[in-house]
Amino acid sequence: MPATRRQLRRAALVTAVVTAAVSAESVVFALSGPADGATAVSLVALATGVLTLYWISRSLDADADRAVRGWLEQHAQGRLDQVAAETGLRPATVRLSLVRLARSAAVTLSGDPEHPLYRLAD
Repeated sequence: MPATRRQLRRAALVTAVVTAAVSAESVVFALSGPADGATAVSLVALATGVLTLYWISRSLDADADRAVRGWLEQHAQGRLDQVAAETGLRPATVRLSLVRLARSAAVTLSGDPEHPLYRLAD
């Protein structure tokens, strides 16, 4: 079963805290003297945390893009605030998703420049 957005956000928060702690530990090990196994292990743990945060971020982005595309498929067109309200996503998340989709030519916009209508590309 795929993780929900809430689960992914919680995982990101926990991973960020652990990565920050490992980062501080890596600095202490690096400054304490010659490089040894503990420094190498902490640096590998740090890299793992950073890559995990990247993966979670990409997963959240893909999930938001799917939700926005799905909404547009059902409703043909809509404004950013409509999409956000009806998908349950934050307006900033929808805005970023629409920008990504517009850059990939999956979504077009028209109408008033201040409040454009978004629709799936033909």
